[in-house]
Amino acid sequence: MDEDKLYKQIDLAERPERREDSDRKISEAVFDRESLMGLYDLLRKGAFTELKSIISTGKEASLFHASRGSEEVAVKIYLVETSDFRHMCKYVRGDPRFHSWKNQRQLVYMWAQKEFKNLSRVQDVIRCPKPIAFHNNILVMDFLGEDGHSAPRLKEAAIDDPLGCYNKVMGYVQEMYKLRLVHADLSEYNILYWKGEPYIIDLSAGVLLDHPSSMEFLERDIGNVVNFFKKLGVEADYNSALKGVLDAG
Repeated sequence: MDEDKLYKQIDLAERPERREDSDRKISEAVFDRESLMGLYDLLRKGAFTELKSIISTGKEASLFHASRGSEEVAVKIYLVETSDFRHMCKYVRGDPRFHSWKNQRQLVYMWAQKEFKNLSRVQDVIRCPKPIAFHNNILVMDFLGEDGHSAPRLKEAAIDDPLGCYNKVMGYVQEMYKLRLVHADLSEYNILYWKGEPYIIDLSAGVLLDHPSSMEFLERDIGNVVNFFKKLGVEADYNSALKGVLDAG
């Protein structure tokens, strides 16, 4: 994607009546001028070279398959207008790394920075997307999948060894806890299964142990993981899992 093409998308986003079918999907999903200008900044810095296609869209973010030369990457754009302000506040307020904000846009920018910081903190000890760069409400990271097809979420995956997978996920929870981080939104929907391995994703809600609700979030994370793997026949025990995490710290 060159600069002229990106500027064309900025124009299309502002003047939708001029869109052609080939430009419609990306220009509609990016939503606003600030996001497109953020993409331009990241493009100029080499964080990615071309947006390829939309992977998913939701209330909180749109995820794109992109390239960085010959490398596949993911571009996550957090949505300012439709994000759940109250939901985000629970995880940002009380985190000593972040301070006050004046409006929803600033909070969403913090949310993107939060995921970048959390991924950076744990990337060497767990399987997760490697963060590449962020700017305002945009995060660029490793793409987990192949040829533009994202790896399946654990909920939808055919897991070869449920017990082994459970042990790895709980091992990741322990490793994050050693680094004083709690995922805070962990479930079978926020774990991808790729080449026989679980990968933790969506760390934007993650909080440090200093957060007043960190233990509540940890207990919920463990409960979600235990309950999911029990359905797969794993003899998972919540109390043992919790003790294992706390002892690891």
